[in-house]
Amino acid sequence: MRRLIQYLSLQPALPTGFDSWAQVLTDWRVSRAFDASSFPFCFAAEPELAAPFVAAISRAICERQLRHPPSALMVLQAGVMEPAYDRCGGPAYVALRHSLAAAQDRYFSGLSVHGRKRDPAMPLILPAEVDRLQSALSTARQRLAPEVEKTLRAVAQQYWAKHSRHGLDESFFDDAESASVPARMARIDPAWWWRRFFTKLQSRCKDYHAADGRFLDTLPTLRSQAKKKTLAAHIAEWSETNAAEWGWRGPGHYRMLANRSGKKAAEAISWFDRHAPGYLDSTATRHTLDARLNEFLAEHDPHERLLAVERNTLSEHWRN
Repeated sequence: MRRLIQYLSLQPALPTGFDSWAQVLTDWRVSRAFDASSFPFCFAAEPELAAPFVAAISRAICERQLRHPPSALMVLQAGVMEPAYDRCGGPAYVALRHSLAAAQDRYFSGLSVHGRKRDPAMPLILPAEVDRLQSALSTARQRLAPEVEKTLRAVAQQYWAKHSRHGLDESFFDDAESASVPARMARIDPAWWWRRFFTKLQSRCKDYHAADGRFLDTLPTLRSQAKKKTLAAHIAEWSETNAAEWGWRGPGHYRMLANRSGKKAAEAISWFDRHAPGYLDSTATRHTLDARLNEFLAEHDPHERLLAVERNTLSEHWRN
């Protein structure tokens, strides 16, 4: 007798108060690191600020891992883009690009003014030759874009092989804006609490990437497309494309990732409800606490105090 293998749902419904599964999974890790770090003294009078603090740290992690490519990678890709178009397009493309450049030079040279007057013989609109060459080059670039994209993806893969974006390295928050939550909290409690919290956060986020959650957000779409191709094939294709963009290694055992997400969501919800009831359910409550956290950190930020003293101190040259 054969036994049927029944799989659990690959994705539970996204809980109220969360924008994505990337937020759920990251909030879960940050909240666990927060609880493992003891409660910060500065929040003693307003313990509900723990909720917006955890949410802010979670957003900062997601922003860095999903939305801000490293400048070094952008420079590398910019350096290979145009040579890739020339290589993929061949002599015909290179000749077309040179023809357009020459036509534009002739046109703009004609716009040179004698003094400040425009040459009345030059048209006010682009001549037909320039317009035709621009359209032809644009069409050629659209046709070559998929091949060029492969080159850019290969550069990204080589970069990520040397610079892993999983986990949190020591410099993870170093480029955070001065007025951001992680930067201010690091200045308010740098010696004991922030360092302890960041160490715990590194441990909880070891090898973690917020793209795991982005994958769960996309999984229903991938399942609906799994007709001619298997679901595993769609997942592999989607993962390969986005791995180069995010420095992500893929979802691993995706069924296990999906099946465990519901429990993590329940634990994250319980944590927020315990520290700040209504933070997830009420938009007004969430906005109020988020604003209060920013005000609170600004009040306790030593940099803000120093700037306030400098602004209120008269210059020694005020009599001049």
